[in-house]
Amino acid sequence: MANISWSHFLILMLVFSVVKKGKGDQTDKYCTIIIDPRTPCDLVDCRLSCYTGYNGVGKCIASKASRTPNCVCTYNC
Repeated sequence: MANISWSHFLILMLVFSVVKKGKGDQTDKYCTIIIDPRTPCDLVDCRLSCYTGYNGVGKCIASKASRTPNCVCTYNC
């Protein structure tokens, strides 16, 4: 039988625990919604509306370069 030292054993346990932890984090799902698409985005109002309404993060994003940005809210479903 091969002689395994304690340091090798501890390293293997650390590797297995990291791999197992990484696979378990895939349960979070994120959704996005456009808040008030007819009005131009004001960053302060966008962030406030997204946080208070959905507990998420709001950003002003334009769908194309020449268009006015909309408030896009990303939140945990």
